[in-house]
Amino acid sequence: MDPRIRFSSLVRHGLRFRSRFELTKRHAAPAGFAWYPYDSFANLFPMERLRREAGLALAEMAGFRPLLDLGTGDGALAFLFESLGYAVHACDHAGTNINRMQGVRRVAAALGSQVEIEDVDLDGGWTPHREYGLALFLGTLYHLKNPYGVLERLSEHVRYCFLSTRVVELGRVPAAYLLAPGECNGDATNYWVFSPPGLLRLAERCGWRVLASLRTGACDSDPATAAGDARQFLLLESSRS
Repeated sequence: MDPRIRFSSLVRHGLRFRSRFELTKRHAAPAGFAWYPYDSFANLFPMERLRREAGLALAEMAGFRPLLDLGTGDGALAFLFESLGYAVHACDHAGTNINRMQGVRRVAAALGSQVEIEDVDLDGGWTPHREYGLALFLGTLYHLKNPYGVLERLSEHVRYCFLSTRVVELGRVPAAYLLAPGECNGDATNYWVFSPPGLLRLAERCGWRVLASLRTGACDSDPATAAGDARQFLLLESSRS
């Protein structure tokens, strides 16, 4: 790990905030409550690397507009960025969220947060009703039936976007693999797993410029198994801005 990443302001603040977030969760719900099971704060390391590669500051990307967190889960990164001084709009879909968005609302109440929380169905024709400087769109794309439409709409209302999704090596072909119901993690809401060239093609055709790209996870990737889980992180800028 590059020490410039590990000891960056964003990562250090995020790791400190994670302790507060986990403590808040323990007090916000009874034992056995179904929290989002993955560590959202791990995303800070590739995000910081992409930001540095692009030569951009977070404040520059966000500007004076609110930050949009799509697929917020239990709100880990939404509350982190609020603690950094950003106005945040956090969205998820109660119909597919592990605890029907009770988790993010419980944490918000416990923290006295001003984060705006909204239940949205991205595949249901949702369109942003305001302009955002920066969006976090992490680990959500492969849960969408229509990733093209959602990315295209986002490019019309967001200037910069951190995106991550599962990918699979299919050679140099810009393609996507359509999962069978329950094939990946037993989750029927997993749909499209793009090849890395396919993901780049998708972003560009949806109105984005790719400023930086990073792959993590399995070297020998596949679209379904835990051992073959590979992720692609992109920092995007809207070509419409």
